[in-house]
Amino acid sequence: MTRRTFDPVAVEALLRENDRIATHAQLRALGMPIKTIARWASRGPWQRVLPGVVAGHRGTLSRRQRRLGALAYCGPAAVLSGEHALEVLGVTGDRIAIGDQILVLIPWTRKRLSTGFVTVERTQREPVVSVRRGLPVVPPARAAADAARHGADLERIREIFGATLHQRRCTVEELREEVLDGPTQRTADARLVLSEVSAGVRSTAEATVLRAISASGLPQPLWNETVVVNGLVVGEADAYWPELGVALEVDGIRWHSTPHDIRRTQTKQRAYAEAGILLVSIAPADVLADLDGFLRQLGTTLAVAARRVG
Repeated sequence: MTRRTFDPVAVEALLRENDRIATHAQLRALGMPIKTIARWASRGPWQRVLPGVVAGHRGTLSRRQRRLGALAYCGPAAVLSGEHALEVLGVTGDRIAIGDQILVLIPWTRKRLSTGFVTVERTQREPVVSVRRGLPVVPPARAAADAARHGADLERIREIFGATLHQRRCTVEELREEVLDGPTQRTADARLVLSEVSAGVRSTAEATVLRAISASGLPQPLWNETVVVNGLVVGEADAYWPELGVALEVDGIRWHSTPHDIRRTQTKQRAYAEAGILLVSIAPADVLADLDGFLRQLGTTLAVAARRVG
């Protein structure tokens, strides 16, 4: 019979302390042979989580255990960023669902490869680290900016930035600084979304709409008009076709995608609908990105309205 060289009580205490997650190095420091660790993780009561990391059970890993495993794999000074850091920080939204991939930042001087559900990024910009729910995380602005560079598409970036800003977890300037001072790769969409919060971009979009409609063969509207129906103010339209019952708003809040703004948009749309007005609402970035598509959409709406009143 092989004699044990480790204390099972000490091993169990280590697992309890770390939510059943441990590294080979921690277990070996307690005297557990590497062959025993490998055997228990492959055929015994444990399971392999990541290279050099095990879980002290055979069941499904919780989200917290996956995060602990990712940090343990990356070693000292590792810190969560991206969407998982945002969730730990409490930045939530109705449409923000966290993906499986966990982003971990490590110092530039260390080397660790991405593997499994862990995306490792070496950084020369040492982050400010706080501990939340027992996990080291970067500040919200850094987490949101990093999330934008790692797999988030344009609409998702709008959701993430909108939730982070509207919950007052950071300022626009803090977010802008993180996007502009960080790595430039994969930041085009993040820069576009940042531009959408500025009045200048909205003004540019409005001017583009005015020139495009004025130069088109479409019916010409009243510009910057208060929409009044039966003596009641319905809204403030950037363009209004009273004879057709159509209003246009270059809507600078659409990108937020937070529950408050969704309700606000729905309330506005309901008010126009109850007044018998067809509302065309478009985000500034969408105008600038596809002007021809916008004009086609507007032309279709005006044609439908003309048939309705005809």
